[in-house]
This record gives sequence, structure tokens and C-alpha cells, in this order.
Amino acid sequence: MQLKIYNNKTNKLIFKTKITKQILNNYSININSNNFSELFETEILNDIFTQLNIQSNNHYYSLTK
Repeated sequence: MQLKIYNNKTNKLIFKTKITKQILNNYSININSNNFSELFETEILNDIFTQLNIQSNNHYYSLTK
């Protein structure tokens, strides 16, 4: 899966990374889970935003498989 994070105001890509099965396993997230999106956002995405000092209200993301 490919994660891309964009700035709301400029729509410019500011971060891009591959979300591997290993990353999902590290967070104990199953891609086939009914609550995958919620778990992804609260666990992985939140950690990335924190590490990069990104404020979520000023950015949006796309996740493609």
C-alpha cells in the first residue's frame, strides 16, 4: 500500500511511504478487518503525523492498495 500525505491549502504532496505487511503486523492490524480504516488512522497515521510534526487538521491523506 502507498500512503501519501498532502497539505490542505496547497494540495501538494508532503510525504510518501510504502505501508508494508510488516508495518501492519507491527501494529497488529489486519487489512481485511472491518475497522481497518479506524485502526490505521489511530495507530499508524497518528504515529507518522507525530513523528513528522504534522497537524492533522491541516493535511489529508490517501492510501492506495
